[in-house]
Amino acid sequence: MSKQLLLIFLGGGLGSCLRFLFSIWVNTNQIKWLPTLLVNSLGCLLLGIFVALLHKDQLNPATYALLGIGFCGGLTTFSTFSLDLFQLIRNGEHMAAFTYVMATLVLGYACLFAAYSFTKQWI
Repeated sequence: MSKQLLLIFLGGGLGSCLRFLFSIWVNTNQIKWLPTLLVNSLGCLLLGIFVALLHKDQLNPATYALLGIGFCGGLTTFSTFSLDLFQLIRNGEHMAAFTYVMATLVLGYACLFAAYSFTKQWI
């Protein structure tokens, strides 16, 4: 377990650093959300490759922990959200998939809005 956690930690650190550098590199004043869109798409692309390789026994669990869980998780949590959604749809759980998407968007926005409003009012 400790080896797996170390691999996830290392991969997550690398992914987070790459996300930061990517946002600087792709920085644009016209489309502020473009770096996020691109890094989320890259993370989903990479995670799809890593999961497929893992399922075909072409990637060992330790390497998946480093790259799939750690690196992609540090790069973007959207890739994990997309994998969860993919698995729900693949398993025919369409109502659960729809509920997951809506709950993620609505709850995420509501939490951000509430925290922002509360913090702005009290600080």
